[in-house]
Amino acid sequence: MEERWIKRYANRKMYDVENSRYVSLGDLAEIIQSGDSIRVTDKSGKEDYTAQVLRQIIMDQSRQSDESTVTALHEWIRVGGSFLDQRWDELRSGMEDWFRDRKSRLLKGLSRDDFEALKKKVDQLEKKVEDLDA
Repeated sequence: MEERWIKRYANRKMYDVENSRYVSLGDLAEIIQSGDSIRVTDKSGKEDYTAQVLRQIIMDQSRQSDESTVTALHEWIRVGGSFLDQRWDELRSGMEDWFRDRKSRLLKGLSRDDFEALKKKVDQLEKKVEDLDA
């Protein structure tokens, strides 16, 4: 996962430093959905606008969704954002633990020979794909 630096100018235009182009909120949402993170600062890099821009993206996306989002936003305000942030962190941590456990269980029963055989098959598949591309 990569962090992309976005400069936000006084006129509210945003500039993707890595790709040398101006970006919209929709472009930033796509960057995040692809797995990267963003860091939005003023043009000097001193003032951080990341949280503000992320909220704008959420609001922009909620305008495009159905009425159920309004209900969810009301609930979020009622219980407080920090409460939901904590629940989200717990959910993410639980998912990471679950994946780690599944990976451990999967790998526990495999021997070195199993890994070597699997690697050989992967190498053969990669060769076939390369041959198809050629």
